[in-house]
Amino acid sequence: MDIKCDAVLGTNVTEILDCGASILEITVIKAILTLVIGYPLIIFLTAQISRLFDRVELDETVEMFIQKVAKVTMWILLLITVSGTLGVDVSAILAGLGIAGLALAFAAQDTLSNVVGGVFIMIDRPFKVGDRIKLPTKIGSQYSSWGDVKEIGLRTTIVRSTDGVIVTIPNKSLIGGPIVNFSHDRDAALRVRLRLGLTPVWSNVQKAEDVVNEIVKTHPDINQEKPKPPQAVLRDFGDQDVVMEIRFYVKEPRKMRPTKSDVVKEVLRRFEEEKISLAFPVRVNMNADVDIKDLGF
Repeated sequence: MDIKCDAVLGTNVTEILDCGASILEITVIKAILTLVIGYPLIIFLTAQISRLFDRVELDETVEMFIQKVAKVTMWILLLITVSGTLGVDVSAILAGLGIAGLALAFAAQDTLSNVVGGVFIMIDRPFKVGDRIKLPTKIGSQYSSWGDVKEIGLRTTIVRSTDGVIVTIPNKSLIGGPIVNFSHDRDAALRVRLRLGLTPVWSNVQKAEDVVNEIVKTHPDINQEKPKPPQAVLRDFGDQDVVMEIRFYVKEPRKMRPTKSDVVKEVLRRFEEEKISLAFPVRVNMNADVDIKDLGF
């Protein structure tokens, strides 16, 4: 056909038009054939990618994201190929796509950062839905410092704080620093520390230690064996007291605050019953009608 067109070129206008129509017809047929072959090929490759993910343990959202990116990429390649078959300047299309991609990247830097952060969270799995995590400092200072993960998305993670507030956190804020996860798959026990100041008298300190040990060893939500048994430790001398630290593990993070509250209430009750004295700072107004000897000085 090319030889025939070369032969008629510059001779008869009708023959030239017939030749051009023939070339256009062949070009259109090639483009249609490219689409006919390319479309099922994309379906086949998409299915293969899906089967590959079935053999790999990966988050469902990440799988869907990768599949969509792969599918869009294959369709772009197919359309570029068809355009080249039709005689369209492919280099101009590629240059346009490159410029558009750069413009989009600059315009959506935050969105892309959050999407990348979401992919890292889903792959590394520093936490999962249902885990209790520490909120970023700026957020936690307003809505409580802890929260339970409700949903992990590509761009944001939704957390319900312990104050009951639903907080939508951009993923880049979560991966920008240490991620503290209070829930553990292997061992959900969480250590609690509680400090109090005792009047520095031996009988008082000895009795307080006995009472505290009795309290922590009988509470149903305090672990008695693993990871470590509860204990009362005398840490140091304060200015006017002896500092005792009560250490124990609760069975899971959500038990920490109520258990700590129970222990504080029971310590106050038992100390009052047993006449155990806590050390308190004493302020004296020298203008008041107070005999300093009455205060033990």
